[in-house]
Amino acid sequence: MNITKKLLGVSALAGFIVLSASQLSAERTVDAGKNFTVSDSPETTVFNLKRPSVNRHIHEYSKPAPVAPAPLADCDPGTVSDSVDKYLVRLEKSAPATVALNEPFSYNYTVTAKDDVKKVVVNEQIPAGTVYVSSDPQAEVKGSSVTWTLFNLEDGQNVPLALVVKPTAAADLSSCATIVAFPEACTTTSVGVPELAIVKTTPNEQVLINTGVPWDITVTNTGNFCAYDVVVTDTLPAGVTHESGNSKLVTELGTLAPGESRNITVNSTAAGAGEHCNVAVVDSSNAGSATDDACIVVVEAGLEVTKEGTPMQFVNKKASYKIVAKNTGDIALNDVVVVDTVPSQNKLLAAPGAQIDGNTATWTTSLGAGESKSFDVSVRGLQGGTYCNQVSAASAAYGLSDSDEACTEWKGYPALLIEVIDTEDPLLVGEETTYVIQITNQGTAADTNVSLDVQLPAGLSLVSAAGDTQGTIAGNNVAFAPYSVLSAKEIIQFRVVAKAVAVGDARFKAQMKSDLLKTPVPEEEATQVY
Repeated sequence: MNITKKLLGVSALAGFIVLSASQLSAERTVDAGKNFTVSDSPETTVFNLKRPSVNRHIHEYSKPAPVAPAPLADCDPGTVSDSVDKYLVRLEKSAPATVALNEPFSYNYTVTAKDDVKKVVVNEQIPAGTVYVSSDPQAEVKGSSVTWTLFNLEDGQNVPLALVVKPTAAADLSSCATIVAFPEACTTTSVGVPELAIVKTTPNEQVLINTGVPWDITVTNTGNFCAYDVVVTDTLPAGVTHESGNSKLVTELGTLAPGESRNITVNSTAAGAGEHCNVAVVDSSNAGSATDDACIVVVEAGLEVTKEGTPMQFVNKKASYKIVAKNTGDIALNDVVVVDTVPSQNKLLAAPGAQIDGNTATWTTSLGAGESKSFDVSVRGLQGGTYCNQVSAASAAYGLSDSDEACTEWKGYPALLIEVIDTEDPLLVGEETTYVIQITNQGTAADTNVSLDVQLPAGLSLVSAAGDTQGTIAGNNVAFAPYSVLSAKEIIQFRVVAKAVAVGDARFKAQMKSDLLKTPVPEEEATQVY
């Protein structure tokens, strides 16, 4: 226990000398068994205090002004305190060190929980020579016994208490408070109820005959206790078959925790037309049973697509195709998607009603039972060769699809261009110029045996001739040997050097021939000679 006192002008401890207030100096700490000095005059007195309790502290206060001693009631009473710190709780108590007769004073307590405590009881005995005045919070008072009962204190929680009494006789008032803490050990048992729910579905309510039918079953423990020995029994209806050959399929799920779900998928085949309902039952040893069903309509449906188009066309020309999609079944198809894909050697020009992305045209439509719809596509050939234009039609709802193609032979054709320029124009008599003759195949196919003949006028004299083929000179004429194959976009070139010999308008003439040219193509260039 710790006790704090202030030395006032009264007897404090047995064996201590009485000191007046005027003799106390400034506040100082007194060590046990050591001398300390009190002096406010030339006279000095040295005292040796007995060793105090290890749980007690002495507090001194600053020396007041040197005046006559005041009555006891006007003095600072100081405080005394003590504490007990045991196990689950700590109790601290404080009270004035001195009080006046018939003047109420307070005992103050602080209860501190050192752990969670269910119940704490604090008891105080009112000392003889005092009477009870009040308590905060209100305590149970029986005779001289004052009791506070506190419930459910949390770790670290502080609760202040106060007891007010009035001294009725001059005496040393000693009182001791006690505290008792009641820990607890608790258990909670929950009573739960397991409950099963089952949901059965199928992705498609309508399916084609002889196609697969998946049944999805979900079992859930919707209760708050485990369900034991859970078993699902799925009974297939007539018109639906399982690869095992059994119509009753059993799946053991074991234990389902509260809120837990398990999924089962039963794969079957639609074997007969009509409506078929599948019932699933879930049972358990402690959660009862539940059922659910799902139904399908087995139908016969069909989808067909055909395509026809231009069998032959020239490169860079347009070819047209017609697509026909037909519902060959007995139910409506509401999600038919027709996709036409043009090969990279062609360019998609138009597809009315379609969504076009590059060389792909897509139509989305519906077809009633037995209904047909047609779609048009036009393309341009970019290069020679045979290329096929493919189309597909599908109905995802019933897993239907079909495809077809139409092929076109794209033929190229040559397109020869002859150009003649003179490098020097006009000329003075005696000057030379070079005639550059260029032949370009601007077409999409090769031409063969492309030849060139050149004729110079009388005002020019032939100097030399050269080119991509050998030239034969005869007077003022040059005949170049045929160029065997002039491919599409290929260019060949010839050069003829001539000298001006007479003033006038000299007309240089060139003539181009090939296997595909029915008539030779002439070209000329005028050169002025001065």
